[in-house]
Amino acid sequence: MLSVTLKIYLIASYTSLAGMLWGLDTGSIGPLTQMAQFANSIGYISSSQLGIYVACILLSASFSSLCSGHVADVISRKYGILTGGLIVAVGTVISASANNFPALICARLITGIGQGQSISVVTIYLCEIAPQNIRGTVATMLQLLITVGIAAGYFIAYASSRLDGSLAWRTPFIIEACVAAMLSMGMAFMPFSPRWLVQHGRFKQARDVLSKLRLTTKEVDEELNSIKASLEEEGAPHATFSEVFSKRYIKRSLLGIFMMGFQMLCGIDAVLYYAPILFTQAGFSSQRASFLASGISGIVNLVFTIPAQLLVDKWGRRFPYIAGGIAIASCFLAIGSIYAAHGGKANGEVYLNGKPAQWAVIILIYIFIANFAWSWAVVTKIYTCEIMPTRLRAKACAFQQLANWVVNFAVALTAPLFLRSSPSGPYFLFGTATCFVTLVCYFFMPETKGKSLEEIKGLFEKKNDAVESTSTA
Repeated sequence: MLSVTLKIYLIASYTSLAGMLWGLDTGSIGPLTQMAQFANSIGYISSSQLGIYVACILLSASFSSLCSGHVADVISRKYGILTGGLIVAVGTVISASANNFPALICARLITGIGQGQSISVVTIYLCEIAPQNIRGTVATMLQLLITVGIAAGYFIAYASSRLDGSLAWRTPFIIEACVAAMLSMGMAFMPFSPRWLVQHGRFKQARDVLSKLRLTTKEVDEELNSIKASLEEEGAPHATFSEVFSKRYIKRSLLGIFMMGFQMLCGIDAVLYYAPILFTQAGFSSQRASFLASGISGIVNLVFTIPAQLLVDKWGRRFPYIAGGIAIASCFLAIGSIYAAHGGKANGEVYLNGKPAQWAVIILIYIFIANFAWSWAVVTKIYTCEIMPTRLRAKACAFQQLANWVVNFAVALTAPLFLRSSPSGPYFLFGTATCFVTLVCYFFMPETKGKSLEEIKGLFEKKNDAVESTSTA
């Protein structure tokens, strides 16, 4: 018989296939658009068209992520993930069978609707099923599977590039469709979130779920009573979107939106989406070599995510975020300085002179990915989800994910043009933005390590309560 902890990890691993789907797309979309077979099938696409194609998934994901809070509250976290997976399956099947560029755009928009919904809801689901002592590790399962997907996506594209004809670039989409179908079928057997069940007055089912996910009856009773008390204190069981920005919650809401949005301005997705372009500019002349270098970046991303997942509940949230931010900014500012000193532009292409400078940039890109993987990638989704109360969590996370997708869309859309128009500009922009985010979080980010979801609200409300009691007196 499975232990309770192992059961939670298995549930988290399976539901996090939604993250693997996102990773597969992130890792493969850049390389497959650089394949000669893709150009032969679809025709040549310019840098601006490339940006539109890669980024349009984020546009539809932005819309669906905003709706995901309502979906997760109405049909449950479980069915929110299931339906998101089905939509991804439809979108990727259309992508795999498309014969022209407009069809690919439409398919990618459909895929984005499913991705935005499933990713947003999984984060909530994992935070709500996990006990507080392993919540960080369980919630980071999503990020771990994203990194597995990114690494796999790079190497799937590298391997399929050797195939003849359009099957070379269609293969990654076929694999994504299979994973999406598997996610949807398996979600039918996953438990409901106990907090969602309590929110809807289904107390017996909530107790049944908790009894399977907690070690003792005492733990079940204490957590169930805590959830009930928290919901009663918060008022009406169903929250409105406007309530997310009410006086009581606005500080934590804005902090979560800020962290999720500005996380993308560190440049991680510009690196992951357009790794072949970055490595070509840094000195790799052949397509195969740039694909392989991109695959190595996926491995670095995965390797440095694993220890972070295991240690996040010991490190807490502030240390990884602030230390990681300093390291991320340092890498990009150093790359920008190298391009400013040794780079240039000729015939519409950015170049970098000298082997030492080229290898320094390549190594710094890998160091940047490693630092993002162990810090911001792991902490941001956990922290922004856990600081919101149960009744508001789904709708608040929808706003947070919306900010993430919108900023990500802007970065993905403009990055190809930016990377090819300015040798050092993109790196200085991303490095400076990371410094700003790190500074803000240093002053306004309280630690949540080891606290239950119901206890965390006190970190944001103590100060307000103290002010109110003083004014009343």
